[in-house]
Amino acid sequence: MLDEAEKQAFDLAIRYLGNREHSRKEIVTKLEKRNISPGDIEKTLERLDTLGLLDDRSFAVSFVGSRSRKKPSGRYKLRHELLMKGVSEEIADEVLGDFDNEAHCLSAALKKLPLLKGDIYHRKRKMRAFLASRGFDSGTIRTTLDKVFSA
Repeated sequence: MLDEAEKQAFDLAIRYLGNREHSRKEIVTKLEKRNISPGDIEKTLERLDTLGLLDDRSFAVSFVGSRSRKKPSGRYKLRHELLMKGVSEEIADEVLGDFDNEAHCLSAALKKLPLLKGDIYHRKRKMRAFLASRGFDSGTIRTTLDKVFSA
């Protein structure tokens, strides 16, 4: 039987997971902000694991898919964001293993292109800075700029 504090911690975790998938670290951080004791947090994590509700690999796949659709970013930026959310390096590298950096870079560039004003030099410079800020490597950016501005 769960005591009141354990029940509160579990209910909060379920509410967080009901909105979207979270990494293990995110759940811990959110519960700590609510002043849940470390013991209750650990019990909650064990229970979530037992129920199959907490899986960093599944979270990473979901995160990369969502980010790729809404705000295309490069492999470097996605990897950094996953690590900041508490996903292990092994899982991050595994999930990003078959990531098509060039396709996502082209997608981001095509979304940004209609918003750029000015001459070709100015637009290329702005696009290069934009793609770099999204975490794409210089080789991929160069290839994408050639494709986008060759027409």
